[in-house]
Amino acid sequence: MLVTGIIIGCIAAVYVGVKNHKPKELADLSTKKQDTKVLLAKQAKAVSIDKQIDKDFNIATMALVLTTAGTLIYAPLSLIGVAGLIYLVFPIWRRAYHDIVHRHRITRMVVESIVLPGVILSGYFFAAAITYWFLYFALRLMAKAKGRTTNTLETLFVTPSSRLVWVQNSGIEMEILLKDVKVGDIVIIQAGEVVPVDGIIITGTASIDQHMLTGESQPVDKDIGDLVLAATLVLSGRIHIQVEKAGEQTVSAQIGQTLNQMTQYTDLLELRSVNLADRWALPYLMLGGLAAWSFGPAGGLAILWFPLDDVLYSTGPLGVLNYLDIALKRGILVKDGRVIELLREVDTIVFDKTGTLTEEQPHIAKIHVCGQYTETELLSFAAAVEHKQTHPIARAILQAAQEQQLDFPNVQEIAYEIGYGLKVKFGQKTIYVGSERFMQQSSFAFPETIQTVQNDCDEVGHSLVYIAIDDKMAGAIELHTTIRPGAQEVINKLKQQGYNIYIISGDHEKPTKSLAQAFGIEHYFAQTLPEEKASLIEKLQKAGKSVCYIGDGINDSIALKKAQVSVSLRGASTIATDTAQVILMDKQLDQLIQLIDLAKQLESNLDKTLISGIIPSATIVVGVFAMHLSLPFAIGCYMAGMTAGVGNAMWPIIKQLQNTSYKQLPKTPK
Repeated sequence: MLVTGIIIGCIAAVYVGVKNHKPKELADLSTKKQDTKVLLAKQAKAVSIDKQIDKDFNIATMALVLTTAGTLIYAPLSLIGVAGLIYLVFPIWRRAYHDIVHRHRITRMVVESIVLPGVILSGYFFAAAITYWFLYFALRLMAKAKGRTTNTLETLFVTPSSRLVWVQNSGIEMEILLKDVKVGDIVIIQAGEVVPVDGIIITGTASIDQHMLTGESQPVDKDIGDLVLAATLVLSGRIHIQVEKAGEQTVSAQIGQTLNQMTQYTDLLELRSVNLADRWALPYLMLGGLAAWSFGPAGGLAILWFPLDDVLYSTGPLGVLNYLDIALKRGILVKDGRVIELLREVDTIVFDKTGTLTEEQPHIAKIHVCGQYTETELLSFAAAVEHKQTHPIARAILQAAQEQQLDFPNVQEIAYEIGYGLKVKFGQKTIYVGSERFMQQSSFAFPETIQTVQNDCDEVGHSLVYIAIDDKMAGAIELHTTIRPGAQEVINKLKQQGYNIYIISGDHEKPTKSLAQAFGIEHYFAQTLPEEKASLIEKLQKAGKSVCYIGDGINDSIALKKAQVSVSLRGASTIATDTAQVILMDKQLDQLIQLIDLAKQLESNLDKTLISGIIPSATIVVGVFAMHLSLPFAIGCYMAGMTAGVGNAMWPIIKQLQNTSYKQLPKTPK
């Protein structure tokens, strides 16, 4: 009766499986590659995979409940549970057939296709059910981890297509779905709303927060004819935007597509685990045959109960996803998961000077006076001249004037000579602000005191901005490089960890050397053109060094590509096009230390995952051949290995919940 029930259950499960079952991740790794052409399509497919895994997990749960009830209460209930197990494992049989007939290979699928029928025929219904339940539980955790990471990215950068937006059509304002917006439409945005498209303002003005895309800390005033980008926030004003890019073409959607590359490393780990299991399949099959011949079918099935591939396949990627999500919440976007492996080989870290170790904007160290005007008056004049300029020197002067709460006089007739200086008039005065060359071209005589200051500054790499009023030199503003906060501490920690540190700069020899000495760094390259940076990286690599290059992403694209590991501090400004593998979103160098620490922790986590698969597998072999133990022992070892693997993979999330002080990224307003 029992055998008849099993046969009927198998036939029913196979019929249902052939008719209804869809390919899933466990059956065929090749189906795991998602369509990356359109972000929304990718999201839809991810939802479909999640639903399939949830469905399979529910079936595994019901199978476990029924086989438990059959074991404890009413035996025939186990048969229904067995039918559910056969439904779950049917794709494995199909893949095993494909591997033998078409690929002419003995793979892990062939081994697994033998194990379940053998276990069922041996009567271990409950053991089989709890084993498959645990496997699908791990796969479900992995799917949830992927969804958690994807949701974090979407929250930051992607405007939902289901959002309603106001458009102007033939003079009438109406609401439509964002997905229905087309190029050429007129979209109306009010204060407090997130811009849903890329386009040009044709009516109105607005103050816009572009921090999420450009990294600018201050709002930007936009007027008619200006470009606005999706995912930016209108702080004040009301604007009509003529759509240039909508939907999947917007900058935010392009960013979203790029961000999804970060999870591809998990596919690589799964592929490795599959390849490893495939290489061991034939030896294990032969070993199982030997055990079956020596100790009976139960001994052979025990050997074939191979925990290693399931542990690596399900819990390895789960650990990686958890660490990537933690990194993202700390403001570290790992676009290429291979960084996790490559960082362990890095022994040399090369910093681009400007924008990385130093901030782009210098600061005023001293104001030198050589005429009748005071330091405060000179700063006020300089700020008045520079107040509409956006270059770093102008920002430094304006910041100093704002800190002293100075009033700027109204200036007229601005004449700007590119790269040299500015000439303005207000009242009866003419003010000149600019470089030494600008003053020489304007025929100003340099007092001896100013010449001395200039020589001193040249020695140490500082710069001067000269101020002349009417026909006389009035003084000079001495500017110093602004060291990025925390840079010295980061350098010290890297040196303590044994890294070789280099500075590379397009600046002159003296300021570069001075900065290197200030940081205690022996090696530096000065007066380096952007195209030469990559050659220097290659030179270090040919000398046997493994290089991590830290740049601001502006003139470093070639060098970033050449280095084994590339990190950008440019923030969210060019996530879609930045060639760096890692982006420090908050532009804080201490995030580099966090990245290295997380990579080390993940490396340790993956090693423990490997151990949690190897030890049970080896224990089964020793137990069967040395102690004549059989299937229940093997199943116990399998469960121990899966429990250890899942617990290890989830440990970083558990620690995160215990310590809520990690950096939280701001969410995009809805």
